[in-house]
Amino acid sequence: MNRQYFPVMPIVCLLFLAGCTMTELPELESTDVPQAWQGPTEEDALVWPDRDWWVSFDNKELSDIISQVQQNNLDLEINRRNLESAQIALREAGFNLLPTPLVTLGTGAAYSETRVDGVSSSDSPNIPFDLEAGFTYTDILSKPATFDRAVADYDSRVAQAADVALNTLGTAASTYFQLLLTRDKIVAANQNVENAEAIYRIAQARVDAGVAVPIEALQQQIAMERERNNLRGFVQNDLATRASLALLVGKTVQGFEIGGQTLQTISLPAVQPGLPSELLIRRPDLVQAEANLRSARASVDIVRTDLFPQISLTGAFSASSTSLSELVSDPDTFLTINANLVQTLLDNGQRFRNIDQAKITMENSLNNYRRAVINAFNEVEVLLSNIQLLQSQGVVAFQNLEAAEEAFRIAQVRYEEGVTDYQTVLTSQNTLFATRNSYLDNKLLQLNALVGLFQALGGGWQAGETL
Repeated sequence: MNRQYFPVMPIVCLLFLAGCTMTELPELESTDVPQAWQGPTEEDALVWPDRDWWVSFDNKELSDIISQVQQNNLDLEINRRNLESAQIALREAGFNLLPTPLVTLGTGAAYSETRVDGVSSSDSPNIPFDLEAGFTYTDILSKPATFDRAVADYDSRVAQAADVALNTLGTAASTYFQLLLTRDKIVAANQNVENAEAIYRIAQARVDAGVAVPIEALQQQIAMERERNNLRGFVQNDLATRASLALLVGKTVQGFEIGGQTLQTISLPAVQPGLPSELLIRRPDLVQAEANLRSARASVDIVRTDLFPQISLTGAFSASSTSLSELVSDPDTFLTINANLVQTLLDNGQRFRNIDQAKITMENSLNNYRRAVINAFNEVEVLLSNIQLLQSQGVVAFQNLEAAEEAFRIAQVRYEEGVTDYQTVLTSQNTLFATRNSYLDNKLLQLNALVGLFQALGGGWQAGETL
């Protein structure tokens, strides 16, 4: 057997040198992450939402709809395929850390010929069986950084997929709540129509009796038709919202029905965030921004390896014999391993310019990460304060609704008795209609703020998990 050796120490030294020059990952500023939340929190509330955060609204139909979205939503299906593609790419990056193998097996050659006179002949020359195995290993110094970048890119894809899933589920919950609000407003609109019709009958009776001018009946007729049109609009909104919800569960609106009829039966869960620093691994967009920063850091390491020689290794092992049996038992073998070092000496500073460009990209990635972090903490603070404000406004809205209903009742009776003029009735009527809508809207705002807080806190997701 013939062997050819190559010096190992120079390559080991270069690998060690390349490892020592790895770029340090930039960090957030100390002021980017607050020590505690300033917004109001409830001590008995859950710390961080669960993965099935929608269950806390205590509504079975909502849970069923979210389950259908998880199974049938077309965007989430695309999401899952994209993750499978990212996993394949990561495995490919792992294989690229290893040498590329090549194995071939050749057999003896044979030929035949036929002459013009019709005589045929054939022969098999004594050409040996050949078994060849080899490998190539290129760009050795840059492979670790290239793999680090592939891992960071994969982590970014996972976080991006989790963010899409979280937003999709949040949209489904908000759309369901919007549908229930629309049905509440249909009920309220029917009440408004009934009230407007009652006042119209009184006004018309007073006009017929000669105790009121016709303009009162005409004005009330306009108000009555306005409320009827509002009712028709809410009925149309019911269809449009059901269509949006049907799309989220991957169905057509034909035959897609929702049993819920009111928003008032939906519970308002209490939520309390944990330590602010933990948000960095719970929000998919923050994990994605951090992964993008790691990818940019790895890109700096990759271009820095251009300052070192490009190292390539090739190896070949061959065995040959005149028969297949001898190829296994007693072949003639030959082994070669070669190392190749190529160093660029002059490039007019191109390599250093590439490093500068990569560093600028890394610095921009750090700023993007910091901006995402600061925005995330600000968003949570605003939502915590907004939830408390909406809760207090909800109490006032309920009290205002009771007062408006009583004021309208009194005005209606006094107008029918001729004690109050029509303008007072019209004012109390419009106040009641507006107050009803404000009360209903407040409940939706509270629910959507809670959904937003669940999303802002990561929806129970943590880095490394998939939704």
